[in-house]
Amino acid sequence: MSTWRPKQAVRVVAIGLLRHEDRLLVAEVRNDDGSVKGWRPLGGGVEFGETSEQTLRREFLEETGFSIEIAGPPTVIENLYEHEGHTGHEIIFVYEITTSDPKAIARDRFVINENSQDVWVEWVSLERFAAGERLLPDGLKI
Repeated sequence: MSTWRPKQAVRVVAIGLLRHEDRLLVAEVRNDDGSVKGWRPLGGGVEFGETSEQTLRREFLEETGFSIEIAGPPTVIENLYEHEGHTGHEIIFVYEITTSDPKAIARDRFVINENSQDVWVEWVSLERFAAGERLLPDGLKI
């Protein structure tokens, strides 16, 4: 059961759109009852004194064990959202990214630890999002 709640402050985040063939690498976002609320590209919070690019490289290495390359300038999204009755507010730097590390595509589904909780990461077909599965943040263009 998840008990994660959004911080009650504006959070600066960097996420990476990593594609392989017709799939996108994303992590499950779950409701408290364990149901899948949607999917979110990997990344994390920008730390003081760190650029969003540095954040993204650090987060991918920490969470997945492989390095990434930034493929261009970011798109910036302001994300106001609700999770289990709590409001969250993020400024998100969204980067197209690549990797040459074969470990990146070696596993279709694996677990990472995020906020002291196990989170499933999966290569999800873009068709699933086109068919209605939720990609977070809402409004993210893939």
